[in-house]
Amino acid sequence: MKLRIALVILVCFALAIVESVVPFILHFRSARADLLLVVVLYLALHDDVMEGAALSAVAGYLTDLTSAAPAFLYTFLAVLTFVVLRLGGSALKTEGGLQSAAVAFGASLIHSVIGAMVFGGFTGAGFSLQPGPVLASAVGTALAAPVVFFILSRLDSVFLSESASVGRLR
Repeated sequence: MKLRIALVILVCFALAIVESVVPFILHFRSARADLLLVVVLYLALHDDVMEGAALSAVAGYLTDLTSAAPAFLYTFLAVLTFVVLRLGGSALKTEGGLQSAAVAFGASLIHSVIGAMVFGGFTGAGFSLQPGPVLASAVGTALAAPVVFFILSRLDSVFLSESASVGRLR
């Protein structure tokens, strides 16, 4: 499992780079797909509590590193998102596809609203939310969700097949 954790973190690093570079290349100034939020969604729906929460904190911290938000804002939001989805996870089981896109779209909208509230509270700027960029980010996140779910599920399938074959050898 330690190798799986390391690989999930490497996937997070790669997604953080893509999340930061692609909007810059495409000249998007205020909207971006939140790929690391999709990782948190996947972890909330598929991992155990301790490992998933820790990996969600890593994903949130990587988002903190690539944003201009107050320190640990996205780390807090990632773990909060993990906990909330974990509590409602039985109703949201998804393996990818359109359902993962719908979950990612809704989670991105909620994530943006809570992020704006917390950011305004921490900085004293008040609540400020621009619907256009929020919707564009949610659509981008929804479009990316099936791809990120596919990558992580393939990674998990390798480890599930390995653990099953090791169990048969014992």
